[in-house]
Amino acid sequence: MRILITNDDGMNAEGLVVLESAAQRLGGEIYVVAPEIEHSAQSHAITVRQPLFAREVPKTHGEALRVAVSGTPCDCVRLGLIKLLDFKPDLCLSGINHGGNMGWDVFFSGTVSAAAEAHSFGVPAIALSLASWAKADWRGLDVMVAELMRTLISAKHSRKDYFYNVNIPPVAIGKIKGALMTRQEPTVKGDNFEQRKAPDGRIYYWPTWDERKAAREKLEGLEYDSAAVKAGYISVTPLLYEVSNLKEPGAAVALKEFKPNVD
Repeated sequence: MRILITNDDGMNAEGLVVLESAAQRLGGEIYVVAPEIEHSAQSHAITVRQPLFAREVPKTHGEALRVAVSGTPCDCVRLGLIKLLDFKPDLCLSGINHGGNMGWDVFFSGTVSAAAEAHSFGVPAIALSLASWAKADWRGLDVMVAELMRTLISAKHSRKDYFYNVNIPPVAIGKIKGALMTRQEPTVKGDNFEQRKAPDGRIYYWPTWDERKAAREKLEGLEYDSAAVKAGYISVTPLLYEVSNLKEPGAAVALKEFKPNVD
């Protein structure tokens, strides 16, 4: 098995090392193409107005290739699949992100978007996140992640280019209750801004998270990713980036009456 690995926390992130170790437990060849620096919350951004610089860096864990890229997580996947690799990998892994990627955050996440980019090339992909913004405990996580990936890879998928978003609860491995297939939490919006003043007197706004506001809006059913993680389960959400809503009747009816005005 040939596995492409990337992330959004950067080439030196501890979560990347853990994911490499987990992937090596699956066997096969590991190819790491990751950003030189952190690119969190870059979503599906790609570089189009400036060059991408890529340099091979020392192989630290028996990788077949290890390349640091000046661009975004999606740049890394695109460059890897289009130029750096002369084959189509069997799997793309993205992560392990330090911080959860659940609910609406999947649309902001560089971790999830990198996996989505591989998915768009027809490569099976799994995005993985450790759902904690505090100091992370990575001990033993590679063994558990390897077991989880074996389970997902062995599943009878409805299509070859499957795509999963995985969030791991921030508890000791022995306290994880299991894994649940979940859907995105649709309502949590704890986003806020704190108004501050710069030394020169200008007002600026620092993005913050209002946990009290988010707590009021959280759903409790274990079918949702955030609720499952909060309860001590690994959340596994199958994703498909086909967002066309052709079941919306209003626009279809309205467009039937549309005629361009040429007067």
